Formats: sequence, C-alpha cells, structure tokens
Amino acid sequence: MKKALFFTIGFGLLISMAACSFGPPPDCGDTIGGVADTAKFDQFFNTMNLVSLTTGNSGPEGDSGQQYSQGESLAINIDVKSEVAVRACIQPMGGGSSLTLDETITFSQGVGSFDLGSFSKGTYVIRVIVDNTLVKNFPFSVNNP
Repeated sequence: MKKALFFTIGFGLLISMAACSFGPPPDCGDTIGGVADTAKFDQFFNTMNLVSLTTGNSGPEGDSGQQYSQGESLAINIDVKSEVAVRACIQPMGGGSSLTLDETITFSQGVGSFDLGSFSKGTYVIRVIVDNTLVKNFPFSVNNP
C-alpha cells in the first residue's frame, strides 16, 4: 500500500515537472488563432502564397501542411489591393518555447514578398494578421534535406 502511494505521488510530481518545463506553445496574442477571417482577407488581398525562395513554388502538401527542406528560405508572396500593414507571426508546434518570427511590414498596392528566412527541423504555423485579425494560416513542416 505504501509503495503504491509513493509511486502515485512520485509519478504525479514527475508529470507536474514535465508540464512546467514544456508548457504551452507561445502564441501570437490572446485573440489570434483558429479560423481566419476570409472577409478581411478579401478586403485587402487578391492572393497570398507560402513559397520557397529557391524554387519560387509552394512545397508539397504533407500531414502538417506544406513541406520544405531544412535551410530552404521561405517567403509569403502577396498581391495587395490597397496599402496594408501585414504581421507574420510564426509559432512552433509541439514544444517550442518562443515565437520563431513576429514582424510587421507595410505593403503598397500590388505584388510583394514577405521574406521569412529558413527554419530548423520541425512543424510550424504562420499566422498572417491585419489590424489584429487573423486573415490566413499557413501550417508547414521542415525536414532534413
């Protein structure tokens, strides 16, 4: 009986310590996440695509969104209807402790590119935000080359 009690307490402490050390993934804000606002997207954008700067193409679809190779630089290609400030917030999925990128760039009407850089192996989601409203999600994963 005592062994079972000590085992249960020890196991509970171990789980508690693990939860504290990993914690929830970082977020882009309390109101950012979930389903993108398509009406807001349509107000400001004609198109928006996540692409490899090396190939100019979107990565193949996988279980966690588009797939890219480690070291490959990525960008969001944007066709803007009118001037708009675009925030890209990149969250690691599954245990990252900080945002990978959180940057805002103002685009004029026309075609532009939001350079994101390259990423370590893992799974991520890009939250594209306008006026504190989520307008697009880009889930993607990075694998070994």
